[in-house]
Amino acid sequence: MIDWKLNGFLPTERQPAPIPESAGDRDVLLARSGAAVIDLIVCYVLLELPVIYVLSLVFRGPYESLGGAAVGLSLLGLVPIYASYSFVCEWRYGRTPGKVNRGLLVVMADGSRCTYRASAVRNLLLYVDLLGVPPVVIGLVSALVTDGRRLGDHAAGTIVVRSTAPADRDPAVSADIDASAAARADENGRN
Repeated sequence: MIDWKLNGFLPTERQPAPIPESAGDRDVLLARSGAAVIDLIVCYVLLELPVIYVLSLVFRGPYESLGGAAVGLSLLGLVPIYASYSFVCEWRYGRTPGKVNRGLLVVMADGSRCTYRASAVRNLLLYVDLLGVPPVVIGLVSALVTDGRRLGDHAAGTIVVRSTAPADRDPAVSADIDASAAARADENGRN
């Protein structure tokens, strides 16, 4: 059952086909925001909080002396974790779990798979987007005016587009999901 629930978040090695003409759509920009929120939550809860917990146990005294500054430091530490997580997921799978959930895919401007270099460039420039309010405003204006691409996408030559994920699902996975759904329906029918 857990596999069925996680299916909407886990990227697979086999990428769905991109829909390049969707790159400039406003709904893609909104979906990118939702994907970023999902990815930030995943990074913070699954990657950073366990490390913070262990560090707070090992270095109890210094951790307690930080007080409220510990939260600010943890959020500051989230930026490199998020950039690294996005880099690896986009390079290997073309999408992060948040992008899988929102039906998005990162590809080169010509529609081919995102390369190692392109993923590195677009995620390094994430730091420019996060420097403060003026860069965020510039990034949003750039995304709204220039076909939905942020500064990192322009420098890397990438676009974020809708994917054909539901229609392009692996037949083995599809059969497994259908069998699991049938088993649950049968089990509910007996109760």
